[in-house]
Amino acid sequence: MDSDPYVRFVAISDMNGNMIDSKTKKGISNFLPPREMDSSIKRAVDSWKSRNKVDNYLGQGRYVLAVYDNVKRITVRIDDEHIMLVALDNRGGQKDLVERITAILEGDYTVPLTPGPQY
Repeated sequence: MDSDPYVRFVAISDMNGNMIDSKTKKGISNFLPPREMDSSIKRAVDSWKSRNKVDNYLGQGRYVLAVYDNVKRITVRIDDEHIMLVALDNRGGQKDLVERITAILEGDYTVPLTPGPQY
């Protein structure tokens, strides 16, 4: 998280919607209150499961990008049992971050990050 200036929040969830771990960037407050955060994660898991129904036709889903006025959220498949949700500052960075996350999940830790805004 600290290596990317656009990342605000990261959570890892199992496929039952249970948050396993989360971290918010120092000095940043979440837009969602805790109860709504839990509901949002459960909805993201449900959406991911529903997308899995077309895997046989389209291939396995890798990530989903949702763009809101205040934040961008990337949902990434870690494995069959876990997803990661990453909230980004809406000023940019998603292309670089998506490339970095997918490279790491594929075992390539060498993809550099592009500098972003300083907080």
